[in-house]
Amino acid sequence: MIDYKYFCFDLDGTVYIGNEEINGAAETIKRLEKLGKQVYYISNNSSKNKIDYVARLKKIGIKSCESQIILSTDATVNFLKKMGVKKVFVLGTKSLKKMILDSDIDLCSHDPEFVVIGYDTELDYSKLVDACRLINSGVDFIATHCDPVCPSEYGPIPDIGLLTMMLEKTTGKSVYRVFGKPNPEVINSLIEDNCLKREDVVMIGDRLYTDIKMANNSSIDSILVLSGDTTRDEVENNPTSATYILKDISCIR
Repeated sequence: MIDYKYFCFDLDGTVYIGNEEINGAAETIKRLEKLGKQVYYISNNSSKNKIDYVARLKKIGIKSCESQIILSTDATVNFLKKMGVKKVFVLGTKSLKKMILDSDIDLCSHDPEFVVIGYDTELDYSKLVDACRLINSGVDFIATHCDPVCPSEYGPIPDIGLLTMMLEKTTGKSVYRVFGKPNPEVINSLIEDNCLKREDVVMIGDRLYTDIKMANNSSIDSILVLSGDTTRDEVENNPTSATYILKDISCIR
């Protein structure tokens, strides 16, 4: 495992859970960087922006920069820009709204071109009503990622996948497009933009249906850790899903 040159870490459930660092995470990442490895962080969690993640990693002793952080929001914003979208309604956090505003896309609650659904840790009922009002009127909605739950120090808590399902059930409309892992474009953009060789890249994560599936979709190796969402029983039922399976990232050698 130590022979890879580029290590792409998921965050929630892999490096930390809630406010707690996972056993040996910071020490492992520092050791890899001392060996000359390039580290990236790939997260579906769209409730925070890149500056937030740099600060979050710093709290557990990991120094990083914004260029190392790859979010599902990046692919979402790139799609909106390619489509020439000028205004959207955002059901999401202030951090998500800032990323969209910083991309020269305006926020609008009256006649947006899309409704953008993010992992909203600041959710209130009025946001749901506004989103449904717009979707019912014919505005398409997109989601930053698909995760149904987010690991926390209290156990699993609802994530965007459940919110998207609720909106689909309520409005009778299907989500127009979903970004983030397991879509291969997340890792393919990193590989192509930096001219990386796929055999030099490994994805490390705790979820079979996002982290590992994305790695498989992108033809890169993967390390599944059992520190977050996936249980040993699930691995036994799908033994060839990842290249390696470890208890947590402190076992990377």
